[in-house]
Amino acid sequence: MQIGTSGHTVIIGAGVIGAAIGQSLVSRGQSVTVVERGLIAAKPGASGASAALLEPLAGAHPELRDTAQRALARLPGLCRDLLADTGIDPQWSRPGSMVLASRERDATWLRTFRMPMFHEIGEPVEWLTGHQARALEPAIGSHVVGALLIPSTQSVHAPGYVRALIADVTRRGGVVLAETVVTGFRRDGLTVRAVVTSAGEILCDRVVIACGAWSGQVASLLGNDVPAVPISPQRGQILAIAPTGGAPRVSHVLHGAGGYAVPKPNGTVLVGATHDNVGFDQSLTPEGFRFLGTLAHDLVPGIADEPVRHVWAGFRPIWEGSGPPPVGPLPGTENVIIAAGHGAIGLTVSAGVGEVVADLVTGR
Repeated sequence: MQIGTSGHTVIIGAGVIGAAIGQSLVSRGQSVTVVERGLIAAKPGASGASAALLEPLAGAHPELRDTAQRALARLPGLCRDLLADTGIDPQWSRPGSMVLASRERDATWLRTFRMPMFHEIGEPVEWLTGHQARALEPAIGSHVVGALLIPSTQSVHAPGYVRALIADVTRRGGVVLAETVVTGFRRDGLTVRAVVTSAGEILCDRVVIACGAWSGQVASLLGNDVPAVPISPQRGQILAIAPTGGAPRVSHVLHGAGGYAVPKPNGTVLVGATHDNVGFDQSLTPEGFRFLGTLAHDLVPGIADEPVRHVWAGFRPIWEGSGPPPVGPLPGTENVIIAAGHGAIGLTVSAGVGEVVADLVTGR
């Protein structure tokens, strides 16, 4: 099989970054093929496993922060259009979030350091007393002495969002090849002429490597003359609590105690996550489950003993190089772009990364 036309881009990876890049490119009339090693939006990829809390990256590297702001501004309209055009609901919402302080020194740090970071990027935030926080969220504990309220925090259903992006790629004439493994590249000097896959060669004018935790492995197939891409997998374990009718309803994303609780439209609350540096080991562990249980009791004691619906794990792509995760030309090549390594914030920046790469490809 050979796929390719003038100006053809092959995107390796159909997680949220690759899917967003594909959607941005086809929206600008570009010819695109997306290659995905597994099923679309399936675990253990980060996109299939994500709790999908999306909030401003106040205090982050300016490039990353600005990409996130671009993404978050675009996301509501994008999700609305995806639902209308594909019939797949990304389940976009704006629940807002609360960063909980259980000690006075934590409250002082949030007010003194974190609040100004949000003000610097024009994000309105508000300080709540413990009483005010519990009035908004009855499920949190009496130990909470205050909370930073971030009204702009958004959320989606991560697999639905990715599937909607991919459906829009095919709707607009792009090609998507799932369960197709990249095995190599056919090069002419610094230029990649074709991507070699388990389904055959795909001719290309450019390549985008956007396959999350596997991006370093795929980049290594370009050859020893291309610098290594230092991206490693980090396992994150998450559980979903399904509160019964008598339990208090959680309405905001909650941060604290080294984790988060994310409410979903169906009433479940996702609690996560572990940060396990174990390579590509997808195992669920007793230690991880205990950590998540303790985290639930710290964050949302009002629902912590409610039934657990399920537990799962996925792999965050961790960038181990200097500076922010790379979004741009891959050194040692003439027509390869790398967009990977965003760890736990891939969904947050995805709609912005898609536009940044589309700008690179189209010369904007």
